[in-house]
Amino acid sequence: MFGMSDPAQTLLQIERYIQDGRMEMSEVMASEFTSMLLANKKRAVDSQVMLVKGLRLYCDILLLRNKAKEGVSIVKILHKERKKLTSILKKNAPELISKSTPPAEDYRREGNLHAAAGRNGPAQKAYSKCQKLAPNHVAAAHEAVVAIGPDKKILQVLLDCCAASEMVIKRDGLFLLEPENRPAQDAKKLLATLQALNGVQASQISAVNKVSERLEKEIAAIESGEAVANAKLQSALDKLKPKHDYYEYS
Repeated sequence: MFGMSDPAQTLLQIERYIQDGRMEMSEVMASEFTSMLLANKKRAVDSQVMLVKGLRLYCDILLLRNKAKEGVSIVKILHKERKKLTSILKKNAPELISKSTPPAEDYRREGNLHAAAGRNGPAQKAYSKCQKLAPNHVAAAHEAVVAIGPDKKILQVLLDCCAASEMVIKRDGLFLLEPENRPAQDAKKLLATLQALNGVQASQISAVNKVSERLEKEIAAIESGEAVANAKLQSALDKLKPKHDYYEYS
């Protein structure tokens, strides 16, 4: 198939198919690409990197194509091959480990796949592993509530993640809640989820309302111009400004 001789180009082609909505073709390519690399038992380091990236794409494609049960089997292979890659990097290029996609993201994938397959128990276990590896992962916590519902423990994780997040910011036209060193979460989607929840435990209703009100206020403040779009960035810029006007001494 086109591009299979160049793994990097193949991955880019699969991503383009996804962006263009050609999901069936992207699935075929991802399946053939990962199978080809898995068949090579003496893979070089760069091939192992490409395999792990390909498996991540394959998992995401299967989730989008409502083939979560197939995706669950692929994510197991992903965990195995990612661990192999980490072991290789530790021995040969430890400086690259911090630049790799964190393992938490793969447990987030696993949680989404299990939930979509109707396996809430394994889904909760995977989401919990994600939070253990990457505390305050608000995006994963939101996906868990959307996928499973307002289970008390799952909802509490989301509420705790929101509490640990700084103020809503606006970037590239989106309102975001972005904990330190974690993926951002669309604040408007999060707000809509909280407002639409049914079956919330009585002990959590007040906390849900409080977080909802906070998000509404912070979004409204940015929209009205009362708050800067990115308070954290503005604070950093303010610190760069000189505290004295040196010209006043001339």
